[in-house]
Amino acid sequence: MTTRRNVNDAPKTELRPLTADHVALSADLEAPQTPQKLQRSNSRSRPGPALPPPSPLSIAASASVKRVNHWRSHEYAVGLVETTWADELNRSVHSEQYDSDTEANGPNRECCSDAGNSEMDPTCGCLVISGCVCGRFGFKRIGNMVILKESTVQVKTPDGEMMERRVFDRIVGPYWPMLVFVTYPLILGVSLWSATKAIFVPNFQPILVCVWILFTGGLCLSLFLVSCSDPGILPKYHSPPEGESSPRWRWNDRAQSYVPRGAMYDVDCAVVVDGFDHTCPWTGTAIGKKNMPAFQAFIFFLFACLIMDIALITAAAV
Repeated sequence: MTTRRNVNDAPKTELRPLTADHVALSADLEAPQTPQKLQRSNSRSRPGPALPPPSPLSIAASASVKRVNHWRSHEYAVGLVETTWADELNRSVHSEQYDSDTEANGPNRECCSDAGNSEMDPTCGCLVISGCVCGRFGFKRIGNMVILKESTVQVKTPDGEMMERRVFDRIVGPYWPMLVFVTYPLILGVSLWSATKAIFVPNFQPILVCVWILFTGGLCLSLFLVSCSDPGILPKYHSPPEGESSPRWRWNDRAQSYVPRGAMYDVDCAVVVDGFDHTCPWTGTAIGKKNMPAFQAFIFFLFACLIMDIALITAAAV
């Protein structure tokens, strides 16, 4: 019986970047075909035998090849995930072909059926919700993130040619269910409760209403800008750009791309984020170079609202 080799035991010639060539499905995994001669001889006498359905092994192999080809040919530095949100629902949660992805792609794991497992991430199931909702409404995905709105711009390639590239005007992270069902209800619930206890009362002061609207509105707006903005997803680089020093760029196996210094592959969002800081489940997405200013504004308004709510409740109790 063969044993699985450790990656540290592999020779250096095997540890090289994968090519961008598409992978072909092996012939022994394809569905068996009926010979043409047999079909011709039986076409006059009796109907030919029905083709057997494809085996589960061939279906699984075809799906795996589709995922790998999509991963290698993607224009952005993304991880090995399902191609669409519909495929996310169609996969088997107990299939061995996804065992290698459970640690690589954050919540891309065995979801709700294993929610009680102590080894599972407590945020499992978010991709199932994304598959149900986003698959129904036809939203696209990049990594584990949901594309709400996108457009195209003209960019210059390293060769000096102009090409079109997608940009994400509105995009949410894999933990958007927590943002919608936990963070926003918690913020609005606490703010409205403190307002009914200390602001919207007889003989209320208009200045307090203005301050409450300013802080609560700023908190909700900054949270929206953080959660629905591109954190800084980088395109795929098969080689370091010309004019850039090699030590500033390193190869990332999970994204199959060169990434600059300061960029990091986010295992939860399954994308490479420029200036990656952390993944915030409360905002539902990764915090990177592009949405960091909005995140800092969100933290400011959050503490301002907490101080305001404590002061209002204390004053009302007195």
